Amino acid sequence: MKSKRTLSLALLLSASLYASGTHTTQLSPIVVTPAKTAEPLQQVTSDITVVTDEDIRERGFITVDQLLATLPGIQMQRNGGVGQSASVRIRGFDSNRVLVMIDGIRYNDPTLIGGAANFAHLLTDDIARIEIIRGPQSGVWGADASAGVINIITKRAVKEGFSATLFGEYGSFDTRKFGFNTAYKKGPFDAALDIVRLESDGFSAIAPDEENLDDYEDDAYKNSTVNLRLGYAITDNDTLQGTFNYIDATTDYDGYDANFMPDPNDTNSSVDTKEQLARIDYRHTFEKGSLSLYGAQSRFKRDLATGFTKRYKGRVDEVGLNGRYDYIDDGFLVAGLDQKRFKDEAVVDNAYKNQGIFVTNSNTFAGVTGGGTIVTESLRYDKFDAFDNRLTWKVGLKHLHANLPGFWTAFNYATAYNVPTLYQLYSPYGNPDLNPEKTKGFDLTAHYKGAQITYFDNSIDEMIDFGPDYKYANISGKSSFRGVELSYSGSYEPLSLSYGFNYTWLQAEDKDGNDLPRRAKNSANLTLDYYGIPDAHIGLLTKYVGKRKKSPYDQNPEVDDKAYTVVDMNGDYRVTPALSLYARVENLLDKSYQDISGYATSPRAFYVGFRYRVR
Repeated sequence: MKSKRTLSLALLLSASLYASGTHTTQLSPIVVTPAKTAEPLQQVTSDITVVTDEDIRERGFITVDQLLATLPGIQMQRNGGVGQSASVRIRGFDSNRVLVMIDGIRYNDPTLIGGAANFAHLLTDDIARIEIIRGPQSGVWGADASAGVINIITKRAVKEGFSATLFGEYGSFDTRKFGFNTAYKKGPFDAALDIVRLESDGFSAIAPDEENLDDYEDDAYKNSTVNLRLGYAITDNDTLQGTFNYIDATTDYDGYDANFMPDPNDTNSSVDTKEQLARIDYRHTFEKGSLSLYGAQSRFKRDLATGFTKRYKGRVDEVGLNGRYDYIDDGFLVAGLDQKRFKDEAVVDNAYKNQGIFVTNSNTFAGVTGGGTIVTESLRYDKFDAFDNRLTWKVGLKHLHANLPGFWTAFNYATAYNVPTLYQLYSPYGNPDLNPEKTKGFDLTAHYKGAQITYFDNSIDEMIDFGPDYKYANISGKSSFRGVELSYSGSYEPLSLSYGFNYTWLQAEDKDGNDLPRRAKNSANLTLDYYGIPDAHIGLLTKYVGKRKKSPYDQNPEVDDKAYTVVDMNGDYRVTPALSLYARVENLLDKSYQDISGYATSPRAFYVGFRYRVR
């Protein structure tokens, strides 16, 4: 039987992945998302979940969207199998209202109609941790953070000397994944390089519900991802860091036939995607703070074999300055300014600029009866050259109740906004007079040991959508998003068992009180992990998604998409200190279901793999 220490670690990992909020404070991890500065997770007022590389390896996730779909308040939908277009909603908000950062670089694609991040090509092999912060965050991060921020941080060299891990995987649909992670650190210099190749014959992206996928042609996928991080300590107080991420992917998908009907046997449609993310940072630290100067660039290019528009090309350039000052033992101030330029270089051949300035203050006050209260305030002003400027803010309170150890409560209220994209402004369907959407909302959380409940209530005013003249417009009225997130995690040590559960109830309505499409009112996840076999782990993940109203563009839009329950199983075994073997079964019960009407999902699928640590 595993030791108590091993079980406790397993429980903490399970909790960080499958329960929302800051309940993993026993490990005192450091997070950077809420205020753009490193701070202990227990000092954060925001509703945040941290997922570690251990969590990812234990669950066997290949892509980031698979992982996110198991967290409370998040729903994922994909137009078919791996590599197909994927969207992630936080608390009912569409993907274009979620800001995604990779190593401090914007991943939201300005060439997409809504300006969202496309999760289809994000693999998990080089990820050190992911920070998911829910609720409006424009008071810190600016535009496009109306629903929250997903901050992905990749691995860096932390140990002296050379280390490397080789890995490979094979499974259903002739899926092959192989690659390596390597790192080197000596004195002031460190470097890390990750290379991953994923190939799959896949299955048909489009297929009628409950029909055999073997009756239709396969839609293949290929992905080559390279991630390089470099660092150099110029002095004890001055460091220089750089990161470069490159993704080259090819996706076969299903379009429409000559009668504009979905074609599951489309052999012509494909898209070649190339994405480049780069950033360089200079950081100076002093006794009570730090100063950071950075430059970052995101480049996106998509070439389509079919369709009216065959090339999309865009970029985001950013420079900024951030500083932190710890003016008292229990208080700090973070301030900064940045400038961004968003450009579409193919479809509309236009651009706009944004300059922003922000300040965040955080203090911890001793409670009258012990414990403590954390108070944070953020204020940001953004100036644009294409539409109205914006002032946003955020305030958060968190109280640690000393008379009941393990119990804390938190409250956050914030305003936010989402800017129109270049396509919405300048395409043939565009409207150069569009203004940013306006968002406001709050959440209230109570946490006791492994149990947590959060109530949230958000709204969007002047939502950007098609108007009656087939041009984009700010639609008057408010859309509302409210709900409850529940989570609980624990362990039963006599059986070497740990478990986690989360449930989300969501009510997302338009200005007329109608349910918004493709959003489940009820969703839940249940995990069971067994550690009773030496050097081994066996896990079960059960995912439930309730019925969803269809989009007007879906097949048979008058009929709701059905609820479904899917069970995945995974396990791993450490053969030697250097070699581990793992296996997983997706859709163990071979459930036939669809996330989006008309788009196929995986039947029962088997995968096996290995990891070998060279040093």
